[in-house]
Amino acid sequence: MTNVIRDTWYVLRRTAFQFFLSAVALSLSPLVTYHGLAEAVEVKPVVNAELLGGQYYYNGNDNALGAVASLSAAPYMKFNDSWSLVPLYIGNYNGTQQVQDLIGGGTLFQESQDHTGSLKLIRSFNNGLKLKAIGSYSAEFLRETTDESWGEGLYDNRRASGGAEAEWSWQKDRSVRLAYDYFAIRFPNYTSLESQGAALGLGRELNAPDVLDTHNHMLTAATELGLPWNGSLDGTASYTWSFFGSEHLVDLSGDLQPDLRHDETSALSLQGNWPVMSRSGWKLISSLGYTWTHVISNQNHYDAAQGFFFDPDYYGYLTQALQNQWILSVGENPWTLAFNWTLSHQQYSNRLVQDSAGAYGTDITHANGFFSGLTFTYPIAKGFRLMAQGQFGWNDSNNTDNQVYQYHYNTQTYLIGFTYAY
Repeated sequence: MTNVIRDTWYVLRRTAFQFFLSAVALSLSPLVTYHGLAEAVEVKPVVNAELLGGQYYYNGNDNALGAVASLSAAPYMKFNDSWSLVPLYIGNYNGTQQVQDLIGGGTLFQESQDHTGSLKLIRSFNNGLKLKAIGSYSAEFLRETTDESWGEGLYDNRRASGGAEAEWSWQKDRSVRLAYDYFAIRFPNYTSLESQGAALGLGRELNAPDVLDTHNHMLTAATELGLPWNGSLDGTASYTWSFFGSEHLVDLSGDLQPDLRHDETSALSLQGNWPVMSRSGWKLISSLGYTWTHVISNQNHYDAAQGFFFDPDYYGYLTQALQNQWILSVGENPWTLAFNWTLSHQQYSNRLVQDSAGAYGTDITHANGFFSGLTFTYPIAKGFRLMAQGQFGWNDSNNTDNQVYQYHYNTQTYLIGFTYAY
């Protein structure tokens, strides 16, 4: 049965990839036959690229040079006033150290890259309604050590998704949107057994193959509305059900039960945007945002390394964040200066604090984070811009155990390079 599932997954991946390549090839042809009629297809290629390099520091240590690169390409195809198709490729590379939360806490990675291919079919109506069908496949590669080969990372993952969306716009920048998405996430290299998991410091619940793989259902509602002083509001609310097909619940004695883990995630995002000032040759705009994320999980935690310690409701948490951005644009083909910051607070439901040696206390873990960035761009040729960027961030917590999860760290990044937009 396992071989059949893996083979089916492989066929689906190849089929989706071939379908994506066929759609891209179609976009290169000036004429197609649609419902038996030869019609010119209006193709609007959209390309955005970024290549930056510079110095970065993690916890004050000089980590030499690092690079950041990204590319997105979308040959938007409009067949007529009713039908359009959007193939999209997005790729990112991050050559600086970063912390990501994949298994219930922050894990430090040396490098990362991800690639996503998607197709979106759009049916437009005269009354402002749009119906969309979306499919995508993505691969993320994460290196925990510099000598680790690409594609062999323990937390490398693949994501296949499909969904449908309905959007209604009654005037410019005024709309509502409802969507359903199904997505499956697989970690093909995660095969941690009991002895390996203990060496990594993971809980008993994670010491088995395929425990991180999930099947997920997400409902989303979003809107864009007007605000006083010529402002606009972007609001999104979502609810996600995540089912872990191989992760069994761990009980007080450290035994795995027949029941499986499932999580529920509620999320809310609000952002207001305003033109603060506008004069001849320059303008200043600002945005203020708030995000709220609540995760409920039925999984517990059992730590054999700390005297067979049991911690119920270990993976639930509530995170709140406040964001602010200011962008100054000067000139007809403007140079820009942008400043942004984010302040966040994460409160775990019942994760007890640990000291630097891993011993458990009685307080509940919480973490505070701050990030700020300053970005300057200057036009140097058609579509090309010079970009200079400085970023600073830190994370602090009352949990002082950094052996498994990264609760305490600070980062500084200084990059310069080029961007291109077409």
